[in-house]
Amino acid sequence: MSATAVEPQTDRSPSAARTSSRGKSPFSAVVWWPLAAVLVTIFVASARLLVTPEFYFADDTQTGTAGQWWRIGELLLTGQLPFFDPHTWTAGNYLAEGQWGVFNPLIWVIGIVTRLAGDVFVTVTVVKIAMLGVMALGVYLLARSFSADAPWAAAAGVLAPLGGFTVYMDAASWTTGLFASAVLPWAWWGLRRLVEEKRNPFPFLIAAGILITFGYVFGVIVLVFLLGESLIRAILHRDRWRIASTLVAGIYSALLTVTVYLPSVLTAPVTVRGTTSIANGGFLNADLADLAATSSALATGSIGSWAGGVTESPLMYALWAVPAFALFRPSRALMARLIPALVVGGLVLLLVTGPDQIGPIRWPVRFMPYVVIAVVVVFAAIASEARPLRSPRRALVTALAIIAGSGWFSAVSTTWEWRQIALSMLCQAVGVVVLWGLFYRGVIAWPRAQAAAAVVAAGVGVLLVVPQMALFPSTILPKLPVVDAAESASILDGMPDDVIVVGDIYASWEDAASYEERLVANQWYFSDSTVSSTYTVLPFRDYVRDLCADLRGSTCSDALGTLLSTDTATGQEVSALLGVNTIVVIKASFPDGVPEPPAGWSMADDGVYTRVLTRDAPVATAGGVAWESAGTTVEVLEQSDSRLELRVGSIGDDSQIVLSRLAWPGYTVSGATFAAETRGYLATLDLSEAQTGDVIVVQFQPPGWWVEMVSLLLALIVLAGWPVANRRLRTWLDRRSTASIAATA
Repeated sequence: MSATAVEPQTDRSPSAARTSSRGKSPFSAVVWWPLAAVLVTIFVASARLLVTPEFYFADDTQTGTAGQWWRIGELLLTGQLPFFDPHTWTAGNYLAEGQWGVFNPLIWVIGIVTRLAGDVFVTVTVVKIAMLGVMALGVYLLARSFSADAPWAAAAGVLAPLGGFTVYMDAASWTTGLFASAVLPWAWWGLRRLVEEKRNPFPFLIAAGILITFGYVFGVIVLVFLLGESLIRAILHRDRWRIASTLVAGIYSALLTVTVYLPSVLTAPVTVRGTTSIANGGFLNADLADLAATSSALATGSIGSWAGGVTESPLMYALWAVPAFALFRPSRALMARLIPALVVGGLVLLLVTGPDQIGPIRWPVRFMPYVVIAVVVVFAAIASEARPLRSPRRALVTALAIIAGSGWFSAVSTTWEWRQIALSMLCQAVGVVVLWGLFYRGVIAWPRAQAAAAVVAAGVGVLLVVPQMALFPSTILPKLPVVDAAESASILDGMPDDVIVVGDIYASWEDAASYEERLVANQWYFSDSTVSSTYTVLPFRDYVRDLCADLRGSTCSDALGTLLSTDTATGQEVSALLGVNTIVVIKASFPDGVPEPPAGWSMADDGVYTRVLTRDAPVATAGGVAWESAGTTVEVLEQSDSRLELRVGSIGDDSQIVLSRLAWPGYTVSGATFAAETRGYLATLDLSEAQTGDVIVVQFQPPGWWVEMVSLLLALIVLAGWPVANRRLRTWLDRRSTASIAATA
């Protein structure tokens, strides 16, 4: 790190101290420091549970991830993968959804563990805390690759998972965001290990593969930045090895990206995500003034969200020691090594302060975890090389002035937070003064001062968690009561499938007793019933318009009238076209009382929160034939989630049939043609060119299926073959280099 400013050439100099430290105790660098970083991270993450036991079980985790993992485990244990389900309608196109992690082995393992463990709450909490530990270790390795000493790399590992957005959004709710930012440092480290050190590409291949197949596009965008920066730098240096290695790494990543994201891209036109507009409504993005909050663990900044113009969470917090950069004078050589981190961090920071929507990409503050990773890595590397300054006192004054300035801007932005901002400034000032004393006043002899300073840097970050948890005990995102998955299996027991929920599912969702009658979004996967009102990130535009539904399956009260109305084109009840036999009505959405069921329907249950209506004569559930025109008949020969085989019995004048399936891109038909979708979303067939006795086959494959499968196969070939080819190439290059040296000699 640093020596005193007076005697840079003595045995206490930074370079001598680092060399001595590395030579005497390599085991501590290899094991104890990274282990300490992981253990401290797990301890801090677990300590948050003392204040809020459900800290890691909020909003999207409850309504999305928990049920999703449960369903994945259930399917895998029966030898299936979640590809497609017509019964869950707009939420059943799993490959297009992307974030189900269909191709991700880690998600497979987590899904199976979740299903076997039974207690979803405990499983999710343990997995998330473990992933924070994975992030800490990945950041440690990444910092080491940028020449940070082991103590400072460990400090970076502790500080990265403390980033405000990671803690209060990703870890609390957005699981795929947490997973992506936890694995990204590993992919980055693997890339540097491959390109800079000419090592085996296997770590990069595994980490990048896992990162991409999470299906979280923000992590993939950052990976693109990493690969692009590496390639451009290699080209500028005319380094053929680096160019070739980066190109192969990029090709592998591109192949997996095509596999995971092409279904979403080709499906987007029929969904609400099918937009190319650029807009800025100030929602979950930052302005320049918010950058002042990046060094304060207790300042919120002015980040707009569902909570209003100011989100009561320190989402912009990156590193308390940002002002301490003023204490160091990094060498040109170090700054050259840090170019990748500076470029990638700068690009991501530009996105954070950019428009809040760029096409389907929304809410750029979600890039903040990657800003944090870049900042802590740069800090660890610069602190490790800290060189004597001509004016240490001026450096201290500068650092304290930065603290005062950032605190002022934060307080001006949110004046009512001045007390907590002042507390944060005080902690920062004390920490900076202690670091300054260790660097420039010889408080502790080298090399112990190096480790002490790193411990102080990590320790201040950890101690700031105490007032942070007092001020912000949990995320601003809503938390539902914890639902027992096993007990939820019997909800709607005895009611005929398929089921749909009508009304405001958010009504009374803080009331634990309401979950004895209904579930919310992906919690329905706990139930033995087949319910369509599950979570989706790709709502089918015309379907959700018809039922005024949102992404969690909540609807307006008018949806009940729509379901029980007669479709004008077919003369069939809309609910019958959807294969619905049970309707769960949320009573709160009908302040004047739930209407009496029409003919053909009966009230099966009348609870405190819901009323359940069932069809007297159940119709076929989703996936089959919902309606045949007059004189046209077909016989179902085979029916599965992705395939429907029909035999034509007769053909009338109209010759159309309606399927109880959404008209997703990817459907093909042989023996007939597709007609205009009924109600704008139901797949409809025209049999005018068919003959009696003909067999019609309707097949669903994700759009671009063969391109995706070929891409996946090629990626697997690279995964299997590149490590071997890389090793042989290195051997050949080493022999050639040896021969060249011998010839020269």
